[in-house]
Amino acid sequence: MFKKLVENRKTSPLQQNGASFLLSQSDKYLEKLQEQLTAQIDKRLARTFFDLFVVILTFRNRSMGLLLSELGGYICGFAHAPAGTKRISNLLRCKKWEASLIDQFLFDQAKSRIEHFRAKTKKALLLWDDSRIEKPESWFAQGLCSVWSSKGKRLTKIKRGFYLPPMSRICVPGFKWTAILVSALGETPRVCQMSWWTTRGKFKEEGSNIMYRMLKKLKEQIGRGAVHVMDRGYAKSKVLEWLFDFEQDFIIRWKKNHLLAHEQKGQKKTHLLARSFKAMAYRSVWDKERKKQKRISIAWTPIHHLEYPDNQLFLVIVRDKNNYNNPMYLITSLAIKHSQDAWDVCSAYMHRWNVEQAFRFGKSELAMESPRLWFWDNRLKLLAIVSLVYDFLLRMIQYWKDWLNIFLKQWCHRTGNRYRQASIPIYRLRQAISYCLFFALAQNSG
Repeated sequence: MFKKLVENRKTSPLQQNGASFLLSQSDKYLEKLQEQLTAQIDKRLARTFFDLFVVILTFRNRSMGLLLSELGGYICGFAHAPAGTKRISNLLRCKKWEASLIDQFLFDQAKSRIEHFRAKTKKALLLWDDSRIEKPESWFAQGLCSVWSSKGKRLTKIKRGFYLPPMSRICVPGFKWTAILVSALGETPRVCQMSWWTTRGKFKEEGSNIMYRMLKKLKEQIGRGAVHVMDRGYAKSKVLEWLFDFEQDFIIRWKKNHLLAHEQKGQKKTHLLARSFKAMAYRSVWDKERKKQKRISIAWTPIHHLEYPDNQLFLVIVRDKNNYNNPMYLITSLAIKHSQDAWDVCSAYMHRWNVEQAFRFGKSELAMESPRLWFWDNRLKLLAIVSLVYDFLLRMIQYWKDWLNIFLKQWCHRTGNRYRQASIPIYRLRQAISYCLFFALAQNSG
């Protein structure tokens, strides 16, 4: 459907400049990947791949966004929805291609972007984090394991005037999700890798293996060209060992009860060691998560990890001057000689929030928790295509900022001074693209 519109856009009845632009940009974005797919699978399946990509852009529904029966209506028209569903099923079941093909495509793009940052003397940031896909109603699908339910925790949060909910951790069926975004300070993030894995059954995997393979690939193909930014879940000696072995720079938010070594202060827990160092610089920053201005202070000192005394590290202590939030402890392999270096480390870690936003957008707007596929490999292929859609949206924001203002005004207009002053939200962009492409489908079907 959509592939035919791209190939015949000169003679097509399609009159929309917006839809034509979106389809041509999608075709350009997937050009190299489609060439590789055409060499491995049937040409008709490669066409279905492009159509499925555009359909995921078009159809917005959190609970049913990735159901094949729903997507099929957009492939062949709603009167022939079963035929469209069959085409998508044939694409995902095809054994001649794997989700690793999309992983390599995203990694090649991230590699070229890191080299671009290096040429501009910017520090490339690789933003790491883990999440989970919850499937509480599923039971027999392949690859399910026990995951901690963040949704269950949120729903059972204590509220005044209601009964006391259960306090123990809630676990549901699901699988793990590891994401890596590539970015730099002041730049739009892009997808480097998204991996889904399970801890049970035939497809059992360890999350540490994913990290090891990624660090090894970076060492072989890029070298020491990026800074890994990680949260407290990665504050482990094993992670430090791999980062040192593969000669990678890093910034990790450290846990307050872990031991660190200082030349004058000796061995102390992180929060006890940090007490010895007073603020060295102050700055007012905007906390965009809490929507308020904050006055923070920063201090730093050289330290060593007990298991790796030969590797010089630096501890950066970030404090809220009004004590609204607990101090933040960051350890880094980057040399800190003056206050600006310390502020850069703090800003780089705060930039890591973009990967948290990627998880939220994937679950809410891209419906990553909605697929009902029995086989694990088929599910990985579908989720890999969804990660392509997310990267494409980020690419639109990166390269077409001026065009987006006009596009949003036509297809997702909002009133009020707040919307005129705010940066372009990716949620509004997705909604505008959905309306635009659906209108093109309605014009050219039936």
